[in-house]
Amino acid sequence: MSNRKPLSAPRKAVFIDRDGTLNEMVYDETHGLMDSPRRPEQVRLMPHAAEFLRGVKALGYLAIVVTNQPGLAKGTLSERELRSVHARLAKLLKAGGAAWDDLRYCPHHPTGAPGLPAIVPTSRRVGTTAGGLRNYIGPCDCRKPKPGLLLRAAEDFAVDLRASWMVGDGLIDVQAGRRAGCRSILFTTLKVRQAERFFELEKGCPDYIAPDLNAALAIIRKNAP
Repeated sequence: MSNRKPLSAPRKAVFIDRDGTLNEMVYDETHGLMDSPRRPEQVRLMPHAAEFLRGVKALGYLAIVVTNQPGLAKGTLSERELRSVHARLAKLLKAGGAAWDDLRYCPHHPTGAPGLPAIVPTSRRVGTTAGGLRNYIGPCDCRKPKPGLLLRAAEDFAVDLRASWMVGDGLIDVQAGRRAGCRSILFTTLKVRQAERFFELEKGCPDYIAPDLNAALAIIRKNAP
């Protein structure tokens, strides 16, 4: 969590999903599905990721990454691995002249993974544990589609959520953004008619749909106050 003190006046932010939005997903051969990168060499930027971050910051928005990382609760990802992935992502973005203002992640999972040990971490604070599983398994208020990550960041940075955006490639991102009071952009290559059938989920209808991050930036620029 951030220790920054609130600013004197409300600011606006663009909350950005990580996997599938800023960086590419990777194929997990063990489980036969697309998943988050677990090693730095797996990290690849999505097209226009650096340009997107540069663009939203040029418009006066804070760029805050919010991501679910349940591998910490499942035992498939360590804190050290996660730090190395974030360091690699930051390095690639820096090469493109971009950087986030803050990055926050949820390490929780409702059930964990069957058969894994339940080791008690040395700290319960989100994002700072030294390792373990037990305190990361179960309900929380920060796992998207819940809005906890956004709400805490908004409090720490004195962000006006009504003037802010949530951008991500999943409906859980849309739901988290709308529950926090932000406008939302669903980043997807699905055609509108394909995507619309999922919008019946509570708070699942995005304000806008963008096929890439350049289009998402154009939407934010057009609607910036």
